[in-house]
Amino acid sequence: MAKEGNSNRKITLVTMAMLIVFAVFVAILLTMLILRTDQDECEFICRRFVNAYQAVAGRFYSVTSINIFEILVTLAILFAITCIIASIVLFCKRKKIASRRVIFALLTVCVGVANLYIFSAGFAYNRDPVSVVTYQGEIDKDLALKSFITLIDDLNKSYADIGKYNDDGSVVCPYTDKQLDKKIRQAVDEVLTDDYFYRYTPKAKPVISSGIMTLNRIAGITFLPTCEPGYNKDMPVVDRVHTIAHEFAHTKGVMREYEANIVGAYVLLNSGDAFLKYCGYIYAIGFVNELVKYDETYFDNLKAHPIVDGFQKDQSKIFKWWLTQPSLGDIGEFFNNLYLKSNGQEDGTGSYEETPGTEEIIIGGENGEPDRYLDVITEYTNIHRMLVMYATQREARQN
Repeated sequence: MAKEGNSNRKITLVTMAMLIVFAVFVAILLTMLILRTDQDECEFICRRFVNAYQAVAGRFYSVTSINIFEILVTLAILFAITCIIASIVLFCKRKKIASRRVIFALLTVCVGVANLYIFSAGFAYNRDPVSVVTYQGEIDKDLALKSFITLIDDLNKSYADIGKYNDDGSVVCPYTDKQLDKKIRQAVDEVLTDDYFYRYTPKAKPVISSGIMTLNRIAGITFLPTCEPGYNKDMPVVDRVHTIAHEFAHTKGVMREYEANIVGAYVLLNSGDAFLKYCGYIYAIGFVNELVKYDETYFDNLKAHPIVDGFQKDQSKIFKWWLTQPSLGDIGEFFNNLYLKSNGQEDGTGSYEETPGTEEIIIGGENGEPDRYLDVITEYTNIHRMLVMYATQREARQN
């Protein structure tokens, strides 16, 4: 009887220890969820604590070119399956206490991982606006047209400076994959010097299971606990470059998607490298064109300042590649949308771009042609303003 009592007491102590650990983890989780509702607290935590974590963890995980996140995901799935099976087996053997402990251990690990992720990534979703120089004044038609012309000229010059092309005129990347990753990382370090951004820049890593990413229409993924900007290695290279720059932005403390897009384009355009700049325009060209979308002269302005044919070929290749790849439908977007909304991004996957102010106008047809409808821009977004500032600074340097 005494021996059985001691056994029950040991079980109680183990269970109590597990309860205490779980309660502590839950308390930490709730505390962080409350703290991250305050922007000032988020900014303080990111600049002081997450920045320091990034410097240590980033260096540790950058030692290898293998994407640790993929390994951890695989281990996590195996661990969860093992725990569930073990719990069922123990329950069937009428070892209910042991069965509950296994499930409890699984829940504790899940909450612990959630804590680490909220600390490393969650606070950054409610930081101050990203520190990128944008044009703050009024953008009138003259300035918009002037900026547009400067940007188109810069794009065409970048194309000419690359100097390597396929038979159809599309560009040939002058770098190996490793060289390209290094070039983008170097550009990130040289361009993002404001103390808003985390000090350490980790290594970009290709995702081995890129086929799964393609099936789910995922271009890149960054796991902040391991500080790894991962990207789909199967994408066309000219499409991949902005994705990598975007993922780098996440590791530098920019989590809101539209801001990461702005930072990615900002880094590439200011990199000083013709190929990186060209790839920046691959992403930004739609916004460049929108600068002159202020009245019916939009189409005339596009015709008057054409882009080199090779650029159109590269865009077409990207479109065709994504169009011809097998897909699992909207599963990837569904989970990404859910994830973003859980982190305070009310628009979900719609948060990748800002919505400009627009107004529909009718352009009367001539010589029997039907009328055309055009949504003109009445209020420019931050990426438009970044492009105008870049064009203004570029023109000032040339003069």
